[in-house]
Amino acid sequence: MRYTLQQELLIYTLAKDKVLVLNDQLHDRKSLLSDSQREQSLRDIKRYQELLYQCRLNRQIELR
Repeated sequence: MRYTLQQELLIYTLAKDKVLVLNDQLHDRKSLLSDSQREQSLRDIKRYQELLYQCRLNRQIELR
């Protein structure tokens, strides 16, 4: 699927922000997460990082 540059930048920005928020939640000593919440956050981080990776690959492929 092809995205415009604006769409890719939006995806990148939103996913990057979400990863940062999830990392902050995981490493915040004040808020204790249950094991299931922690596992879900880790899965979400992995999915967002995969999305960022796929977007980067798509851009590199289109540049060739």
